[in-house]
Amino acid sequence: MKRIAIIIPALFFYMVSLAQSQKIISDCTILYSINSSGSEHRDMGSKTLYIKGKQMRVDLAGKAFKQTFFYNNNTGNATVLKEIGASKYIAQYNAAEWKKLNHIYDSIRVELKDSVKNILGYNCRQAVLTLKNGKVYTAYYVPGLIPSVMEMPFEAKNIPGLVLEYESTGRDNENIIYAAQKIDFKPVITHLFDIPKTGYRILH
Repeated sequence: MKRIAIIIPALFFYMVSLAQSQKIISDCTILYSINSSGSEHRDMGSKTLYIKGKQMRVDLAGKAFKQTFFYNNNTGNATVLKEIGASKYIAQYNAAEWKKLNHIYDSIRVELKDSVKNILGYNCRQAVLTLKNGKVYTAYYVPGLIPSVMEMPFEAKNIPGLVLEYESTGRDNENIIYAAQKIDFKPVITHLFDIPKTGYRILH
């Protein structure tokens, strides 16, 4: 009994210390650059991430297209808007459909490394992500800054922090780098999460 009495307080103070070392980010705007890291370094546009409570919005802007993702962490539902020239499209997914669409990230393995990279003044730790198809990606995150809604709910779910840089694969299997250029923790305007009801052709 005496042994138990000693362990419980130690565990309690450890949990308190862990909670104090983490900060939940519930309002945040991050601007990322998008570049190809292949032999021909190409500027592929920009990405803006908005987080507010349990809602997330991502705006992707390229030379010939615009695409917006809405994701609700409470429901798991997602909406995708696409603009190609003058044409506008909308697709809506329930939680099961959105998970199925991202099935490539099932059973993803995340290995946390000790490597550190300074991004926007933050000492970011490295995470190596291995997909079930064998592809390997690298991400850098701020330990202890925990977003209230995960921007990448499937591929980054086991990364314990806010991701400021990560890799992806383009259409021609070229490696693409998303790197944070600016971060703002001011309250995000609520109406940015309003999903348009007209003006878009339904795809799903």
